[in-house]
Amino acid sequence: MPTARIQTFLDGFYIQYTMHTNVVAESTSQLSRFAKSINTCALKVVLFSDERGPVLVVYPADDGLDFEMLRKVTKRNLMLDAGLKFKHQLQGFPVCNLPPFGRLFQMMMVVDDRLQSHNSFLIDIGKEDTFIQIDNKGLDILLKGSVKKQFSAVIPEAARPIEVDDSQSSAGKNKPIEINKSLLTVDAIESVFSRGQSLPVIPEVGEQLVALKGKGDFELVDLVHLIESDPMLSAKIIAYASSSFFSYQGKLDSVQEAVYHVLGLDLSLNISLALAVGEQFKGPMRGAVGAMATWRHGVYCAVLSQSIASKLKNQPGLRPGSAYLHGLLHNIGFLALGHLFPKKIAAFNKALESKGERNFDLMEKTILGVGHAKVGGLLMESWSLPDEYRVVVENHHDGAYSGEYEVYSHIVYISNILLKSINIGDSSDEIVPDELMKKYDLNEAALQDMLQIVVQWNESIDHLAQQLAA
Repeated sequence: MPTARIQTFLDGFYIQYTMHTNVVAESTSQLSRFAKSINTCALKVVLFSDERGPVLVVYPADDGLDFEMLRKVTKRNLMLDAGLKFKHQLQGFPVCNLPPFGRLFQMMMVVDDRLQSHNSFLIDIGKEDTFIQIDNKGLDILLKGSVKKQFSAVIPEAARPIEVDDSQSSAGKNKPIEINKSLLTVDAIESVFSRGQSLPVIPEVGEQLVALKGKGDFELVDLVHLIESDPMLSAKIIAYASSSFFSYQGKLDSVQEAVYHVLGLDLSLNISLALAVGEQFKGPMRGAVGAMATWRHGVYCAVLSQSIASKLKNQPGLRPGSAYLHGLLHNIGFLALGHLFPKKIAAFNKALESKGERNFDLMEKTILGVGHAKVGGLLMESWSLPDEYRVVVENHHDGAYSGEYEVYSHIVYISNILLKSINIGDSSDEIVPDELMKKYDLNEAALQDMLQIVVQWNESIDHLAQQLAA
């Protein structure tokens, strides 16, 4: 929305305001620091929704949002919303930079009553370096009719994200890096997700693919038309299907040929979903947990997981194509961390390089400070994807996990152990537990045969990974 229209909106309510331009605020923490420098409180507005509709949640940007408390005080099962279903109502505002304009958006607002302790407020109007300051009278007008509850809390300094100097991530290749304090904390990560700060947003075509997958009874032509609606996705699907891995003799010139003649319905859908999701991430490409390594591990795990799933018996509802997708996405937490904290992930990559063969799980806990599985689960939740995705992402390193969708979680867990034996991935376990071998009627010889098939296709699988990371 043009700034002039925002000013007209505020003028219509006789709200006095001061406009601040050329403000450097690339993150919520930077915005909060600027707000404090002018003795005001920066506001954070996050879009949530449930079956009853959208809700704008308003609280101090410097605070952390307690999801469970929010649900408790509102008596609603609110979930973070990417805003795709409410684009028309949001009138062009980016979902990660919303102002508290509930009347303009025709949305209910829930406001943290801790705002009453402040006299002045800084509002993000989605214009990069431009922000508007209003007093408490102006805010009362904007928030008229909203529900006031308490659901946020001050984040202790120790839990705030740690700034990593550029020099740390660009140190000489052979120079070891020393990190005496965890780069991140769980509280800091949860705060970022509660604020919706710079989160990657699942694209519209991704949401449509998820919806199509949920139907289960769609036609091939429905999938082809959906893929063709996104030119970038179409090009990648054709390139993916043209890989020597699929051994297609001939040239593929269309999405229809790629889907009909090579990939088939289930695999086309799952690869398309992974490709659509993967386009949203920016961050370090290189390093042990950079995008290239993450996608390479993902493709190996996907191919192996699909192979294992196709051999399992007495597992009603198990779909090898879904196992492939879970294998692709199980480490998506690393992509999210690289997107949100590129310097910190670069520093972690450097630490992994300098520490050699130390236990990855231990290094993740002590140096990074947060597990990628936890971050991946938060991302799945923020995208409002079916719970199956969150469960598998969160539990893919837990061989003892028991619950809904456990079969997919266990398949990915087993695949990770097998891949670790050929120096691919981050599994801390080296042997598949006997309980899982018995549970799924597996034997070591069969698993090794499947692994060797994957190894034989290494060049083709690496090519597929490059397609995803590109």
